[in-house]
Formats: sequence, C-alpha cells, structure tokens
Amino acid sequence: MRLLTAWLLPFISLLAPLATAADTAPLRTDHLNSRLVAAQDTVVPGQPLQVGLWLEHDPEWHTYWQNPGDSGLPTRIQFDLPPGFDAGPIRWPIPERLPAGPLVNFGYGGTVVLPVLLTVPADLQAERITLKASADWLVCRVECIPGEGEYTLTLPVAPTAAAAPRWTDDFARAERRQPRPAEADATIGYTEETVEIRLPLTGTLPEEPDAEWVFFPVTPQVVSNTAAPRWVETQDRRALVLPKSDYFVAEPGRFEFLLAQGDTGLLFGTRADASPNAAPIAVPVAADDGFPGLLAALGLALLGGLILNLMPCVFPVLFLKAAAAIEAGGDRARLRRQGAFYTVGVVSSFLAIAMILLALRASGEALGWGFQLQSPVFVAALALLFFVLAMNFAGLVEFGGGGLAGLGQHLVRGQGDRAAFFTGVLACVVASPCTAPFMGVALGAALALPTAAGLIIFAALGLGLALPILALGWVPGLANALPRPGLWMETFRRALAFPLLLTVCWLLWVYGEQTSVLAMSRLLAALVTVAFGLWLLARRDAWRWLGWTALAAGLVLPLLHAPDFDAPRNEPPTAAYEPWSAARLAELRAAGEPVLVNMTAAWCITCLANERVALSSPEFHAALEARGVRYLKGDWTRRDSEITAYLESFGRSGVPLYVLYPGPGRDPVVLPQLLSVAIVRAALEDI
Repeated sequence: MRLLTAWLLPFISLLAPLATAADTAPLRTDHLNSRLVAAQDTVVPGQPLQVGLWLEHDPEWHTYWQNPGDSGLPTRIQFDLPPGFDAGPIRWPIPERLPAGPLVNFGYGGTVVLPVLLTVPADLQAERITLKASADWLVCRVECIPGEGEYTLTLPVAPTAAAAPRWTDDFARAERRQPRPAEADATIGYTEETVEIRLPLTGTLPEEPDAEWVFFPVTPQVVSNTAAPRWVETQDRRALVLPKSDYFVAEPGRFEFLLAQGDTGLLFGTRADASPNAAPIAVPVAADDGFPGLLAALGLALLGGLILNLMPCVFPVLFLKAAAAIEAGGDRARLRRQGAFYTVGVVSSFLAIAMILLALRASGEALGWGFQLQSPVFVAALALLFFVLAMNFAGLVEFGGGGLAGLGQHLVRGQGDRAAFFTGVLACVVASPCTAPFMGVALGAALALPTAAGLIIFAALGLGLALPILALGWVPGLANALPRPGLWMETFRRALAFPLLLTVCWLLWVYGEQTSVLAMSRLLAALVTVAFGLWLLARRDAWRWLGWTALAAGLVLPLLHAPDFDAPRNEPPTAAYEPWSAARLAELRAAGEPVLVNMTAAWCITCLANERVALSSPEFHAALEARGVRYLKGDWTRRDSEITAYLESFGRSGVPLYVLYPGPGRDPVVLPQLLSVAIVRAALEDI
C-alpha cells in the first residue's frame, strides 16, 4: 500500500492544479466558433507559454491567412496581459488556396489554431494568471461577414508544465504545419511582365520539383495569386517564374514567400540578383529593355506639362511671358534668350520639388504629387502670393519699373533674363495645385523608377509647361502671329486679376478645410493687412515704415494661435458616400458588392471640376442606387499614408483617381482623370 501511495502522489500533485484551470465555453458568432486556448494547463515561471486562437468554421466557410490573397482580411489578435508578460506575433500555419472564381485567396477552413508564444516572467509569484485577448476576422463563403470576439483564460501557476490533452491534437497539427526558414535566401529579378525567383539547386527543395509544391506569397501585390509558378532549370539554380500582380508598383525591399508540400513548408526571403545572368530589373511601364517604356512616360509627362498651361492658375503667368514677347517685337535673339531662362526656371523648380519629394519618400514618408498642398502653411503662403499677384494685375499695387516685361522683373528688380527665370519659378509654383490629364501615369512611373529616370520625367513635365514660351523664339512665324501691343494688353491684364482672386477664394476654402473657420478668418485678415502694407510701400512717403510694419504683421498673423494641423477631420458621411478605408473596401469586395472609389482632395482643381460636372448630379446618384453600387470617397487633403499606398497600388502618385470594382470575378476598372456624366454612366451600365 505504501509503495502504491508513493507512485500515485506525483501524479496527484500534477492533477491538482488542472482541476482549478478555467476553461470557458466557445464564443459562437456567424458561422464560426472561437476561443482562446493554451497548449498546457499550467503556467511555469520563466518558461514560454503557447496559446492560440482556436477557430472552428462551419462547412464551406473560411477565414484568412496573413496575406489574404486577392480579397479578404487577415485575422488579428490583441492581448491584454499581466505585467511582465509579452506576446509574439501569430505563428501562421501553412494555409490553403481558396479559389473564388478568377480570384484566389489564402486561408483556413475546418478547425485550426493560430498559435502565439507568450513570454512568462521568471519572477512570477501569483497562484494563477488571467489572460485576456480580443480578435477580429472576416469569415466568408460566397458572402463575407466581419466578426470579433473577446476572451478570458485563467491558468494556475505551477513549478512544472502540464499538457492540455483537449488541445494537444490542434496544437500538434499547427506545429506540424509551421513553415521553417529556408537555409539560404533566394534571389529575385524582374522583367516587364514577370517575377523570376531563383533558388539554389541544393539545400532547399528536392532535386525534381513537382506540382505538389504550392506557392504562397507572404508579401502582397508583387506576384499574381492565381497563376501557378513555372519551374525553369538553369546551370546553377532552379527558378520560379510568375506573372506580376496587377497591383505591382515597385520592387519591394524584400520579398517573402512560402513553398508548401503537404505539412512541409519552407519560408524564403529574397534579395536582388546582381549576377550577370539575372533578368533585367524593370517596372510595368518598361518594355523588354526598359527604354521604350521610359520614352512613353516622358511623352505623357511632356503632354501633361503642356496641358498645365491651360489651367486657371498658370494662364496668367503665361500671359505675362506672352506680353513680354509682344513687347520684344521681332527681336528673335531676345525671345530665344528669355525663353531659355524661363525654361530653366520652370525645369529647375520641378526638379527641386521632385528631389524633395523623392528624399522624403526615401525617408519613409508616404507622399505623392501635390504633397506641399497638404501643408496648411504652404496653402496660406500660396494664397498670399496669388492675392499679391491679383493686386498687381489689377493695378492696385505696382512694384516699380514700367511696362509688362514680366512680373518677375518687378518682383526681383532685375534685368529681363533674371525676370524670365523667376517667372519660370513662379509658373512652377502656381502650377502645383493642378494635375493635368496624362500627368498621373507619368508621375506614378517617375516615383516607381530609379531616381535618375524619375528626375528625367519630372524635367520633361517642366519642359512641357515651358514649351509654349520656348517655342516663340524658335518656331518661325509664331511670334509674328501674336497681336500688336496696345491698350488692350493693360485691360486684359487687369481682367486676369479676377480669376486669380477666385483662386484665392478656393485656397481660403482649402485652408479652412484643413484647419478651422477661425484660422481662415485670420488668413483673410492677413490678406487685408498685406494689401494695406504694400499700398503704403508704393506711396514712397513718410509712411513707408508703417507699410513695412503692416506687411510683417500680415505675414505673421496666420501663424499666431496656429490651429492643430494634425487634428483629425471628423466629417459625418452623407447619404451619397462613405469615407474610404482599406478595411471597408475589402469588406465590401469580399461581400461581392460593386464599389466606386473616388480619391480626391480639396486642393485638387481637377477633382473639384469632376465633382461638379459628373459626381454630384441626381443622375449619378440615381445610377448608383439603381445598380447597388457602394460609393467610397477618400480625402487626401491632409497627408494619409493609407490613401498614398492605395494610389501607388494603381501606379499613381496623386489625385484624382477613380476606380470601379464591378463585382466578383471582374477586375477593377480605372476611369479617366477627366470625367463626364456620359463616361460615368457608361462605366456603371457595364456592371
């Protein structure tokens, strides 16, 4: 009897804490049972504790992997742990491929545990600990339903670990399906249409790969999810060739993928291949050797810059240079020289903006074209500049000198060449609120290409803007076609003050949208104060000191009691649209609903024109309702890295962007940058 007792006592001591462990009932939500479980029934100080989100799906329903594929959302878990505990990331088991028509998603059906390793402090003194967690997911069959849950798990603290028999099989299966890191990095190369991943011949996969090796991209939007990789043998390695994703924008710093065969998985990372036999690196705009694609981007940039001359902000500056050409008469040498200085001013300004933009993006900032207009300080400065220009055009303020040789000459008090250069700088500054047709694709390519090629595209954009003035001195007969100078020029100049004042009104509205009505009122007061100061300075009498004082006060006034520029804008959605978010878009797409996405900004003139012409009419809203189209609007007036990433996924660096998702099984359609009622109606009728 004593011998039996001696054998049983250790087992009784192990079972005693198990009787006190709390095991809650599963949480039942739409088509899913879930609970927080642990691989052992005791917590041992200083030893890791493996817990997991246990998911039991209804038949034919599934949730998603860390990369959900063409649609869906990954499951997320957040822990509320006792002091000293720490939670690692989800240790994702090998997923399943889940075809959905022409799309492919990655996820889990049946019963699965998503394990997480918890760090337990070595000095843990409690008798028991309580773990709290919350999770959210998207569960789908054909339709999709978002779900969430909150969980509590209480476990006793013991000196030795005790396994939890109920969950042993689930954790064991999750452990078997854990991919292991490959022994060596793969290398990667890009062509116009494909991604080529090269694996070492030894130490990774069997010598003869077969169709059972399934490819899962961990890094999204690089390769197509639908196509199986094509295996290619080379002299020193084995390669997988896959088509690029439709949303490929630029080469990622590191591409990770999983190769799985049954319960065996190998997790690879890649680095760029610099070997002589590597495929040429390219981006989607490039052809086989990259050069014709660059030429196409240059052509689009040149055409977009040319169209910028017709924008209301730029046209007055164009008139200034045309007036200078009229005054030059038939002096072709003077026209060529000043045209060259004007072009240098425009192109150098575009390059300066481009270098700032590329440098900020390289530092991790999510920025695109027009980024400077996302700063209320820049918008206020631009409003002041346009207001001063309007006063000068109207003749209320003169800066010295006579004639219409160029506003730049008045501003810098220099000779004609220097004035031409600074007028070019001015043209670039006033063009910054505008995005002309063809610019979007060109700028998207400029930000995806290497820095040198991107700068060339920005230079082409500036050349397009300067081209009309440059052509006056080089195209025979073009300068002669200009009208003769006369009093009409002064009248026309004064008339141009009014579109500039309308631009000031628009900038004031943008500033108010970014800040507040009170801040906009201060800016209005600053405009009046600056006008008063300039008027006094122009008098050239004893009151000039007051003019300088008023001018300084007007420039400082908007900065006093500066509003919180980073405060969120809490605009309630109207009945016509919902605020855009990546999660909301994914939810609607997963539910199979057609969606129209409108990416806009208050400072985008093209966006506002499209809103008035095509996206605000009763006919448009009736068409949305009749076809059940959900309308999402993303506001990029302030910096928003999520919207920036969405723009880049379509190869764009700025707004506007209009994307129509017709529904399940169909690719998204990018609408033109300039919309009409007919264009939008035709797109909606095609759903």
